[in-house]
Amino acid sequence: MRRHPRSRSRILGFTAATAVSALALTGCAVGGGNGDASLSDEDVTISFAWWGASARDERTRAAIDLFEEQYPNITVKPQSTEWGGYWDKLATTAAGGNAPDVMQFDQTHLSSYAQRGALADVDGYADVLDTSEFPEPLLDQGRVDGKLHGVPAGVGSTGVLVNTSVLAQYGVELPDPTTWTWDDLTATALAVTEASGGAVHGITPFGGDMPTLTLWARQHGNDVYDTEGELILEESVLTDYWDYALAQIDSGAAPTASQLAEQAGSALDLSDIATGKTAFTFAPSALVTAYQAAAPDSAFDLVPIPADADATDGYMYVRPSMYWTVSSQSEHPAEAALLIDFLTSEPAVAKLFGTERGMPATPTFQEAVAPDLTPGDQIVADAIESATALSGDAPGITPVGAEDAESMLARHNQDVQFGRKTTAEAAKAYIDELRTAITAAS
Repeated sequence: MRRHPRSRSRILGFTAATAVSALALTGCAVGGGNGDASLSDEDVTISFAWWGASARDERTRAAIDLFEEQYPNITVKPQSTEWGGYWDKLATTAAGGNAPDVMQFDQTHLSSYAQRGALADVDGYADVLDTSEFPEPLLDQGRVDGKLHGVPAGVGSTGVLVNTSVLAQYGVELPDPTTWTWDDLTATALAVTEASGGAVHGITPFGGDMPTLTLWARQHGNDVYDTEGELILEESVLTDYWDYALAQIDSGAAPTASQLAEQAGSALDLSDIATGKTAFTFAPSALVTAYQAAAPDSAFDLVPIPADADATDGYMYVRPSMYWTVSSQSEHPAEAALLIDFLTSEPAVAKLFGTERGMPATPTFQEAVAPDLTPGDQIVADAIESATALSGDAPGITPVGAEDAESMLARHNQDVQFGRKTTAEAAKAYIDELRTAITAAS
């Protein structure tokens, strides 16, 4: 396959730790809301739940104020919770039949709740919720069994985060990221380690996160799940994925297994990439500005992941950073859908939200935020543009039972790093464990 150079232009032209919910544990189905599909002329109250820090809380409440000004007969009751407590609370309320009308969702939980009937098919509210501006491959990632259960709140991608200050400090040049290969990345990382005399390492390797595994698999003609949610990851692909990362550790391009274990779960501002102890890591685009804030004296860039000459076309993809959903139990689903329409189409909301929930996913929102993009935001916009240019079909959504796929992966990855299992043994064990979890939940 002939590889095409990847654009790095400065144009805004780009079109989790999880817990098994009470729904998954009980296997129960929920739903059966008695709501009217049309808007009411009477006074209506709906609830709206999201997770996030204080900045998100303030912006979201300001957006609610704008919505209530435009629709004075609709009152929105906000419910803001931190990440871990959010899912515990939501599982309880959904199982009890009183889930919030509008909910912020992530990809890991979407299928689980949708297949148990907890989320409405918002295509049924097209009169009040217009999704025509969303790119179809992006919108498809909110569909479960062909029904649209999640509307993207933003868009993101995964790439190689580069601490360019570390490269400059040790006189190491970054290869052309529009054409670089996996060998180029390892060689550059090793050059950093050697130039620093071992004071820093070139890279924090992948091995324990689903986005990089998905991209690796797609580059090699495979994927983790198919469009029906079936597990199709091949053992040989996962073995090669871990072999590559293990070789970086063995060569000294990456820290030792013990050093990596010490870093696991550390705060972002204490991570090796933020403290200048590594030059490269793999990161979602949504974290670029957070890393920059954590290390204001360092300069960062987010570049495309490497690819070899025989990489499968269309391996990249952009994904919803999170979703807006409507409860199937809602007594006022039309009003709930109208709120989602407002949150995804009103330019004043775009200016309020900025890039806090990911880069905007529609042209209207992109145009609204363009004048206010920070340098860090522009890096993210460029990364998403590059990813979009290389994107193919959307990956399959995480199926029911696979909510803990990433924590399983991290555990088996650590077994590989410490030599408790060979990469082939760990690959078989991981796929068997994941398949068993999915089968048990079906």
